[in-house]
Amino acid sequence: MSLPAARILSRSAIMIVLLGCIISAGVYVWHDRMLHAAGPHQQDVLVIVEPGDGHQVLRSTLNRAGVIHQIYHYDAARLLAGNRFLPKAGEFLLPAKSSLSQIMSIIHQGFSYQRRLTIVEGLRSADIIQIITDLPHLTGMIEAIPEEGSLRPETYFYTYATPRDDFINRMQQAQQIALAQAWIGRAKDLPYQTPQDALIMASIIEKEASVKAHRRLVAAVLVNRLKRGMRLQSDPTVLYGATASPQSPIPITKTHLKTKTPWNTYVIKGLPKTPICNPGEESLMAALNPANSDYLYFVSDGKGGLRFAKTLDVHNRNVRLFRKFEAAAKKDKAE
Repeated sequence: MSLPAARILSRSAIMIVLLGCIISAGVYVWHDRMLHAAGPHQQDVLVIVEPGDGHQVLRSTLNRAGVIHQIYHYDAARLLAGNRFLPKAGEFLLPAKSSLSQIMSIIHQGFSYQRRLTIVEGLRSADIIQIITDLPHLTGMIEAIPEEGSLRPETYFYTYATPRDDFINRMQQAQQIALAQAWIGRAKDLPYQTPQDALIMASIIEKEASVKAHRRLVAAVLVNRLKRGMRLQSDPTVLYGATASPQSPIPITKTHLKTKTPWNTYVIKGLPKTPICNPGEESLMAALNPANSDYLYFVSDGKGGLRFAKTLDVHNRNVRLFRKFEAAAKKDKAE
C-alpha cells in the first residue's frame, strides 16, 4: 500500500473514532439530561403498579399520569439501566417535578405510599369494621365482627392492597399488648378477676368521661360501687343493649332502664357481659389506676364535664342542677 493511501486510511479511521466519540458523548449528555431533567408534573402524583405489570404497562401508566416528557424516554432509560431497574408492585407517590431517574428509583426500591387511618376511641367494633370495609385501597372482606373491645383505637399506617384481615389483626394485637402491659402495672385491691374485666370497665369509662381529667375519677366511682355491691347504673350500658350503633343515639326512657339485657347495669349487678365499645389508652389506664376518692356518684354538668358526689343527697342536687341547665338550654334553642 502506498504511503498516501495509508495516510488517507489512517485519517479516515481517526475521523470515524472522533465521530464515534462525539456521538457517544452526545448520547451520554442526552441520556443524562433526559434522566435528570425535572418532570412535567407540577403536583405530587400517585401511581399504582399492580403485581405482574410489565414495562409496557408501566410506561403507559407513567405516561397517562403525566410524569414523563416522552414515552420513549422510559424505554431508553430502562434499556440503559438493565437489571439495575426492577419495578416493584405498590402505590407510589411521585413528588412534583421529580425526574425520571428519581421516579425509577422510587419504583425500583418499592417505597410504597403510606396511607393513614385514625380510629377514634369509643367506637363499637361494628362501626370500625364499616370504616375499614369502606376504605377503597384495601383488599379482601371481613367475615365476622371482632369481639367488642378487642380493637385498639389509634392512628395506623397502611399501604395499597393491604388485606383487611391483616389490618384487623394489627388492631387486635395492639389492644392485647396494651391490655397486658396495663394489667401488669395495675393498682392493688381492684375488683377485677381478669384483664377482660378491666377492659369492660375501661369501655364504660370511655363512654362516660368525655374529659380526660375526669377518667380516673369516673373509674374511682365505678370501682367504689363495685366494691360496695352497688349497681353501676351507667347510661351507656343501657344504650348498648338498646341501639345497634352509637352513631344513631336515642333518648333513654324508663322502659330502657327497666329492660334486662346482659349490659344494662341499672338491672344487673357487677360488670356487663362484654365491653360496650373499644376503649383507648387513657380509659384503660384509668380503669387499672383509678383516683383515690370516696365518690360514689357523678352526673353531667351539661357543659361537657361531670359533677361528682359522695352522698345521694349531693348527687340529687347535682341532678337537679343538670336538669335546670338542660331546660334552659332547650328554652334558648326554641327562642
